Order: sequence, then C-alpha cells, then structure tokens
Amino acid sequence: MRRHLVYITIGVGMMLALSGCQEDIDVFEPAELASGDISRFFEAVQTTPRQYSWEASEEQILPVSGSGQAVIPPNVLAMQDGSPVTGMVQANVLEIHRKGSLIRNNAATAANRRLLESAGIVFLDIRQNGQPLRIAEGRSISVQLSTTSYNPQLRLFAGNYYEGKGLEWAELHTGEPSIRALEFFNESSGKWEAGIEVVTDRLGWLQLARYVDNSPGSATACLRLPLGFSLKNTAAFIAVQNIDAVIRMDETGEDGMERICRSGLPAGLKAEFIVITESDEGAYYFSRQPVVITENLTINIVPEKVPLSDIMLALERL
Repeated sequence: MRRHLVYITIGVGMMLALSGCQEDIDVFEPAELASGDISRFFEAVQTTPRQYSWEASEEQILPVSGSGQAVIPPNVLAMQDGSPVTGMVQANVLEIHRKGSLIRNNAATAANRRLLESAGIVFLDIRQNGQPLRIAEGRSISVQLSTTSYNPQLRLFAGNYYEGKGLEWAELHTGEPSIRALEFFNESSGKWEAGIEVVTDRLGWLQLARYVDNSPGSATACLRLPLGFSLKNTAAFIAVQNIDAVIRMDETGEDGMERICRSGLPAGLKAEFIVITESDEGAYYFSRQPVVITENLTINIVPEKVPLSDIMLALERL
C-alpha cells in the first residue's frame, strides 16, 4: 500500500511540474490587423535624392552616387511648352541598383508583365522655381554608369510612379542605338572608369535593363496571410536569386484580401518572398521565405513583429 502511495505522489508531482512548464512556453499567435498603410513604410525608408543647382547656360556634370554621372550640356533644358530656360535650375538625382534598394524605393523591375534584370536606375528631376523642365527638342543628355559593362541585350526603360503601385516601366524605342560601351573620366572619383553611356532626351525615372525571359511566364505564385493583412498595409515582393530583379506581388486572390498573388512568372525561378506590413501603431511585420516558383504555388506566411532596423538590415543583405 505504501508503494502505491509513493507512485501516486510521484505521478501528481510530475503532472504539476508539466503544468508549470506549459505556462513558460511562448506560443506564437498570428497577428490580426485592423488597419495600417504601407505607404508610410516607403516614406520612412526611401533613399533621399541628392540636390544640385547651376546656371542653365553652363554645362553641368551631376554625380550619380556610387556609379557615375549625368552630363547636362549648356542650354539643353526647356520649359514644358518648349520655350528655352535661362537662369538657375535645380536638380534631384537618385540612383538605385541593388535588390534591397529597389524594395525600399518600391521600384520593381518588370515591363509589360516581363521580368527585367536591372543594370541600374537613375532618377533625374530638373526644375526651375518648382516647375518641371524637359530636354529641348532635338537635344539630349548623357548618363554614364560604371556599375555594369556593355551588353547588347540592354534596353532603356522610362518609369512612371503611381500612388500605391510604385514604378511601372515601359521600353523606350529610340530608333537608333542609345546605349554603348564607354570609358569615361568620373569627376567624383577622379579616375577613368569603364562602363556604359546612355544618350537620352528624357528626364525622370530611367532604367537600364535586359529581359530575363523571352515572354511572360505561365506560373502564378500566391501568399496566404493572416487576417487583416492586405494590399493596403502590406507590400509583398519576389526577390530573384543571383540577379538584381524584384517583382511586386500586386494581385488579390480569389479567396479575399489575405491572399496576395502575382501571375505571369517564369516557372523554375529561384527567389525569396519578402513581406513587409505597417500597422497604425507604428509597428512593422516582416517575413522572408526562399521559394522555387512553380505552377499555382501558394505559401502560408505569418509575418513576425520586428523593429524597422531589422527590416533595413535584411534588405541591405539581399
């Protein structure tokens, strides 16, 4: 009888101990969001353009951070109605060429539903007293970059920025080659550098890139997210492995806003899903998941609450 009493005592003690252990286990519960606005994330992390000013009648060489320069000839600028510009002008210059920077600036690399491998993106915004200017009829400027070497497959694309969607690209058909190999003297580094030159009559967003595939793919990839995660508060990207290519997932699945998709993808593509969410409380949620794109791919992802600095570090390492 005494032996049975000992067994019972030990059994009760073990149950109490296990019960105590269960209280210490951190059970992860999916976040449920009622609101949020992902545009606030991009406003907080986008790259700040460099600013310059000069006399329009003089040649100006604008440094393009880390990669080259833009050569603005004298008297090349015009007002939107075509009238010549005189006096001081101001420019904002921005350059993007890595996957993390592409995501921070909401600059996906696709045109006409086809994936682009980016060789560099330059933003040239030139104004006078706040009024946007353009290149005068029959004139051009030169953008010289050392981030890549010449490739006959490179094409020039112009970008338009749409609220909530980011940059959308269209190929510029100039009728004559506008991209060539060039060794140029970089005024910022004080060295001769090998790279490429782009001759263009456009300002604004410009991208050098090549098409990764010959036609839009047939695969569709989707993310299924927790309740409340939507295109309003969430940005989902596909960051392609080994090349500077990023695709924005901007389609809603048939089963509601918690399913974000992208169609027309090349099957077999090795990539990472990058998910960033902003809540009204100033909190951020983040997830990254390596994938191989297959037909009708759907993955369940539960982003975790993280500080903004963790997201920035992860994007820097892409």
